[in-house]
Amino acid sequence: MLSIRRILWPTDFSTGAARAFPHAAALASWHGAELHVLNVKEDGASADEDRSFPIPHDTLQDLLAPEGDPPQHVDLGALTIAQEQREDESPPNAIVSYADDRDIDVIVAGTHGRRGLQRLLIGSVAEEVLRTASCPVLTVRGDEERAAGGSVRNILVPVDFSEASMEALRHAKELALTYGAQITLLHAVEEVVYPSAYGIEPTNMPGPQVIDRVEQNLAELARTELGYEHVVVEANVGYAPSTILDYANGHDIDLVVIATHGRTGLERMLLGSVAERVVRRSPAPVFVVKSFGKSLLPDNGGDDA
Repeated sequence: MLSIRRILWPTDFSTGAARAFPHAAALASWHGAELHVLNVKEDGASADEDRSFPIPHDTLQDLLAPEGDPPQHVDLGALTIAQEQREDESPPNAIVSYADDRDIDVIVAGTHGRRGLQRLLIGSVAEEVLRTASCPVLTVRGDEERAAGGSVRNILVPVDFSEASMEALRHAKELALTYGAQITLLHAVEEVVYPSAYGIEPTNMPGPQVIDRVEQNLAELARTELGYEHVVVEANVGYAPSTILDYANGHDIDLVVIATHGRTGLERMLLGSVAERVVRRSPAPVFVVKSFGKSLLPDNGGDDA
């Protein structure tokens, strides 16, 4: 089981944040972790953006079961819940600062906290947190239709054979053991496009032999790195983000576990990574494992990598 002791759920009272709460509560229940609730009041926020805080227990209970029965294993009364409100002109900075101050292990965030032109200009709060937090981040789309905080039966792990994706794979194994879930290892085999000046066909489609070889390597990876019985391997041709999203949409995936590759400086701040594209459009929650910062693997005891 992953070493998860403290979980942070930041809320701006948006639909996106509300959809993330059952996942935060379920994760806290599974791991016996503290659940931290943080609201950041931005400078100049209008009165209609202010809500009751701390959030009453009855309201949290309603958030836990927005469409009926709450997740079976979640008892809010049994959880240790800490709530804090901060004022800051930058919610992402306040969230990451709180996570560092409280040694948070996982941040569970909704991805649609902002809308319209403001979101296009400055990016969503969740995306900024995703880039800068040192701990893993579980993102939940505000319009997702999957069961909120429900059972996790199918976990998808995109693998590019990098060390970062190996770290994601190890985290996925621990999550699968916790939930009793199946793991699918997916590798996107991208087309090779040649300039016309080369005088050859512009696109070289990978053939069946390439796909078979990749799937053999994935199977070997499952055997050596996972040692887990319930594993499926897939190699599909296509652009990596689209391949991942198409698979998630077509196979009832409950959770995507993916790694980021950025570490520091400009590389860490750049837009357009595979992980960010998946986070923006995935129909299922996405558990993002950082290639820098905190590991939750039991052998590491939650220490920084």
